Amino acid sequence: MSAVNNDFDIDLFRPHYLLLNPHVQSIYSGIFVKGDPFEYVRERFDTPDGDFFDVDVVRGNGPSVIACHGFEGSSKSTHITRLMSILSKIGWNGYAINNRSCSGVMNNNFYTYNAGQTEDLEQLIRHVSQVNPNSPIFLVGYSFGANLLANCISRPKSSLPDICASALISGNYYIEPGVLAMNKGLSVVYQESFVKSLIAKYKLKQEKYPGEVDYDAFFSSKTLYEIDERITAPYFGKSSASDFYSFISSATHLKNINHPTLMLNSLDDPLSPPACFPNEEDLLSSNLYFFKTSKGGHVSFISRDVSSWLEKQIIRWFMHNLNLS
Repeated sequence: MSAVNNDFDIDLFRPHYLLLNPHVQSIYSGIFVKGDPFEYVRERFDTPDGDFFDVDVVRGNGPSVIACHGFEGSSKSTHITRLMSILSKIGWNGYAINNRSCSGVMNNNFYTYNAGQTEDLEQLIRHVSQVNPNSPIFLVGYSFGANLLANCISRPKSSLPDICASALISGNYYIEPGVLAMNKGLSVVYQESFVKSLIAKYKLKQEKYPGEVDYDAFFSSKTLYEIDERITAPYFGKSSASDFYSFISSATHLKNINHPTLMLNSLDDPLSPPACFPNEEDLLSSNLYFFKTSKGGHVSFISRDVSSWLEKQIIRWFMHNLNLS
């Protein structure tokens, strides 16, 4: 393990003996490791552009944790439910935001979400600050949600309330290498799932917005890169998928984050390989604590020694900063 700053350290991580392969580790945790049962309460937030997003809430009396799920995930994603399960046990507030179209209810507008659209998350952060004015706020993002959160706190669209600390897990801070990694080996399985999900959503969009984009080009795409090259980039006025990825990648903005931020990536991550990691210049801020493990897969970190290893590191990090505040 390695880190940039050293006044906090994560526990030693050793992968479970049966989960040494990063794909096995990632898929197993993504399907089976959900955490203990708990209850969500759903809240719907109307947005200034006539749309909405849904947030699933765990009620408590302690600090507030806002969690951002991965690409085409939701508040039901196992990396979210594992954390929310623990928050419910320790009596903290948990807010699991669902990106537009991801809550099980299709959003109103044509477009759904991307990592550069931080307005919904900012709206939620301000809401949590208003309803819990004396409660410290913590933020956590996973995978795509880590890059989204990193963009939110490093280049917000509007001023944000004070954040006690953030945690970014398995982030792809330079997006393009992660997208291209899904064209190779077993990682094509993840890509096929993502593409299938996006096409299904936009086939529904086609009925309401028949002339919005070239649907034939969209639905014939086999990779995420093709979708972004043919559809997403021109829709947002970008010259290419690479241009779009550069625009929404957070890496070069991380040094602007103004509060303690834990960053955790695995070197064997099949979806966020080392080419997605920030470089030394990106990590110059003393607010950034970047840890790398040799094993752990993607948003997984299932340990042979410690149950809920990942969630315990996140809570330890939050408690560490709570004690310092």
